[in-house]
Amino acid sequence: MKIRFASWNVNNRILCSNHFDFLYEVNPDILALQEVNPKFSEHLTKTNLFSYSTCSLHLRPPGSSEGRARQLGCALFSKAPFKISTPFLLNSLPFPERALIARISTTKGAITACSFHTPPGASWKELKPKSHKLFAEWLVSQPTRLILGIDANAPKTDHPDIKQNDWWWKEEPLLLGDRPIHSLKDAFRLYLEANPVKLQRIRMERPKGPLAISYIRGNKWRRTMSRYDFIYVTPDISISSVEYLYEASVKAGSDHALVIAEIEVTDDQKM
Repeated sequence: MKIRFASWNVNNRILCSNHFDFLYEVNPDILALQEVNPKFSEHLTKTNLFSYSTCSLHLRPPGSSEGRARQLGCALFSKAPFKISTPFLLNSLPFPERALIARISTTKGAITACSFHTPPGASWKELKPKSHKLFAEWLVSQPTRLILGIDANAPKTDHPDIKQNDWWWKEEPLLLGDRPIHSLKDAFRLYLEANPVKLQRIRMERPKGPLAISYIRGNKWRRTMSRYDFIYVTPDISISSVEYLYEASVKAGSDHALVIAEIEVTDDQKM
């Protein structure tokens, strides 16, 4: 069974026609959003583009004394027959609303879908690596058949050879490195391993990376192409294709690329 899974940081925007038209064209079966505010989630739900939805800010509304950063969360949307159920947050994280998890029913059994947004280190210092570490440790304890959309705010350098990646914090490789503590794999690297011609083309264009452009950090004097956005999957999910739609995503109203993956889920003998 094939599923189109997309992950997108929508940059705390209000839903507009550009967002809707873009999502309609991309046509994901399951969508993981980061940096989403309640109005964006509510308005997208009302469009009926998706059949099911859940938002972390409904599970944990921001407190009256909490600042603007606590008004940004994650959301999951899906189309029939992929039904969202039992959503929950990771209360162990510094910002629980930035990790939304739910079960997704399919014709091949259930899978777990996650949307995770790491707080930026420039603003939150040690809370960023702490979030990486705690989320990676949670992944270790999870069963198979899990797919994750993430804005990781890392790595510092996304090198074609992952062993040459540079990191902002020493904890980041626990989640994103070449030997993470969990079993999930970067879907785009898996796709490039199966398509060496594409990988070679990227190496020629950007010898030191990034493998794809999902975000451009810095200011008008110095801007650095980065790959901060990922889709990760467990080994029992296969990858057919992965695309980073940076230019179209910026035109639609974000500063991050939407990442879209064609995945295939086989029968789950346990379901």
